[in-house]
Amino acid sequence: MNEWSVRTRAETQGRGDGDASGDTAASGEFVIEDSLGYLVNRVARSTAQQLAEEIRPAGVAIGQWAVLMFLWARDGMSQADLSRLVAIEPPTMVRTIDRMVRDGLVTRVADPSDGRVSRIHLTDRGRSLRDELVPKAVTVNATTLGRLSTSEGRTLRRLLVKLLEGAGETRAPTPPSARPRRTRRDGRQAGRLTDA
Repeated sequence: MNEWSVRTRAETQGRGDGDASGDTAASGEFVIEDSLGYLVNRVARSTAQQLAEEIRPAGVAIGQWAVLMFLWARDGMSQADLSRLVAIEPPTMVRTIDRMVRDGLVTRVADPSDGRVSRIHLTDRGRSLRDELVPKAVTVNATTLGRLSTSEGRTLRRLLVKLLEGAGETRAPTPPSARPRRTRRDGRQAGRLTDA
């Protein structure tokens, strides 16, 4: 087993023996700023911080943004479906929805056919924010991509989608409550279809 060293880019460049290409895996050296995960995370955090500044005056926190986007696309989703789509743990989603209820953005209603399921519905205020906030997100995305040429921006999107496809995450999955139900031979509905 190789012994790995972990360095910053400045330390590597300062030594004069670093590989400028960033391919240090063969040498047993891990340069933090060359890590794909580090770079993607930094870009995502920077973009999220810019968006947070834009939506804060409307009284919306960045943690509420993704929930609002999915509810604008399809109001009345279950809390569990939102948790899966937004990719946050259920307890975190509960706290986020609690704050959104407190802030007058959504209501939480028991599903009439299954009281164990909470349905999340936009309030008038939550709905009205769509046309104010979506253009702000479009502007932040455009500003971020504006640092690249049009061709580079297309390539970046294509490559990110390719990486997500390789990880089995091509796009936001269809929540279980939106999938068609199977019909049994006797005409009654069976359980929900699952992701295969």
